[in-house]
Amino acid sequence: MMMKKILMAAVAVGSIACSASADSDSFAMVNGKVMTPEGWAEAVLVKNGVIEKVGSNEDVLALSEGMAINDLAGAAVLPGLHDVHVHSLFAGVEQYMCKLTPGASPDKIASAVKKCVADAEPGEWIVGGNWVAAVFEDGQQNKGFLDQIAPDNPVALQDESHHSLWVNSKALEIAGVDSSTPNPQGGVVERDGNGEPNGLLRETAEGLVQKFIPPVNNELKRKALKLSTTQMLSYGITSYTDAGVTQNNIGVLSDLTREGVVKQRIRGCIRWAAYPEQARNASEDLINHRIKYSTERFNTDCVKVVLDGVPTESHTGAMLEAYADAHGHDAMAKGILMIPQDDLNAAVTAFDDRGLHIKFHAAGDAAVRAAIDSVAAARAANGYGGSAHDVGHNSFVSVADLDRVRDLGMAWEFSPYIWYPTPIAFNDIMRAVGEERMKRWIPIKDALDTGALVTAGSDWSVVPSVNPWLAIETMVTREMPGGSEETLGASQKISLADAVRIFTAQGAKLMGQRHIVGSIEPGMSADIVVLNKNPFEIPITEVHTIHADKTFIAGEKVFDASSAESQAALKAK
Repeated sequence: MMMKKILMAAVAVGSIACSASADSDSFAMVNGKVMTPEGWAEAVLVKNGVIEKVGSNEDVLALSEGMAINDLAGAAVLPGLHDVHVHSLFAGVEQYMCKLTPGASPDKIASAVKKCVADAEPGEWIVGGNWVAAVFEDGQQNKGFLDQIAPDNPVALQDESHHSLWVNSKALEIAGVDSSTPNPQGGVVERDGNGEPNGLLRETAEGLVQKFIPPVNNELKRKALKLSTTQMLSYGITSYTDAGVTQNNIGVLSDLTREGVVKQRIRGCIRWAAYPEQARNASEDLINHRIKYSTERFNTDCVKVVLDGVPTESHTGAMLEAYADAHGHDAMAKGILMIPQDDLNAAVTAFDDRGLHIKFHAAGDAAVRAAIDSVAAARAANGYGGSAHDVGHNSFVSVADLDRVRDLGMAWEFSPYIWYPTPIAFNDIMRAVGEERMKRWIPIKDALDTGALVTAGSDWSVVPSVNPWLAIETMVTREMPGGSEETLGASQKISLADAVRIFTAQGAKLMGQRHIVGSIEPGMSADIVVLNKNPFEIPITEVHTIHADKTFIAGEKVFDASSAESQAALKAK
């Protein structure tokens, strides 16, 4: 009876004590549902940013004298989430660009671009996205469509996958791209019946125009990165991998983590350019000088290798079998494998020998196989002590390759956000590959069943929302968020417990952080999130509505949904 009175008194003053010590990294949380490796606990004690005790209210309160006490009022507390594939700077910068509504019709695209032109100076670049090819009628999407809206302003709009660029005649003129321009290695300049560029640039051909777009200034970079990382914190993402680090963004990632403006633990994967030689030399120079950019929260031990494009109407994803909608002797019938296997094997073996982690972009099953083959070559040359190199995306995977990832000590990184809210899967991808192959689309369960390390990444801003709860819900249902009659790859459904584990402990393992984060237990860093709803106590079709009430990293409260400051930081200004 006496202990109950002490507990009630402590909880009664908890909110006052907490508000008085808002910046403290030592506190207690009681009356909650705390997820631990052994099950659910009532309370957790944090001292100097480290989890000291997890257990009953009584256990924690007995050790919390003089500390702030948070009454959770039944709220769920989970380990911080790991998104292992984000493009964090561009995700922020894109919110200051010419924005298209996901899945927008041609009329709405025209209206949005027209407004952007009206707000721009004469001759100023109109840059933005994202468009979905499935909304256009045959032949409708071309440079002429944009020329009518913006005859004097160069326009460059990314597609939903960020693997195709749609430009107008002014942009092509500035870039000097015409009928005599050859396709760059790993890319395609689409052309009309007269051999003239039609305004669609695929894969590396994007670079023909992008190099003429004025760079984003440092002030906007800082604002954009602060915006995107705060948005991630609002969903409980305490660690992430930036899967596209270049000379353009490595400095701001380094600076803002060093200054403490960006709070997350970040792994940066420096994009390696295989071709042309000048680009390769520049990317390898950055890899060689990566250490000078590393900070306590920004690890630069990773290399990004892009092997193919995307399995949409562009036919740039590398497939083992021809696309269902390929015609005759179509040169793109099986997509594009961007790096010859011998070159890939040599590069991966060299990076692996230096202790670097490799993240592959591989959407088609032929690209997935190429990635696995290259790691097999590295293991044969260097032994099995290297990093758990991960294959990213894996929209399609041959059954014959599933066990190989486990056997080679590799990892899978899937992209389950792709259901929401664009029609890319049900239209672009299904139309390109056919319904039969879609039955095993994003084969997460198959991968889990092998015992391999399985993780997930958003690829934000390729998807319009970084919300991990969208992915967690749809990995379980294989339906649209909120439920739908339509399903994709129903055989690949997994349990909610596995989906949460993929975003917590599994993500921490892949990022090399499992020794300090990924679970709530004594001795671990207090990277934890208090949720507005418990995912295990609501209908699965409501999980996508979850967000963070509070997010902590090393015991520091880095996001508070009730704070006006946090709410203001979520919006582009």
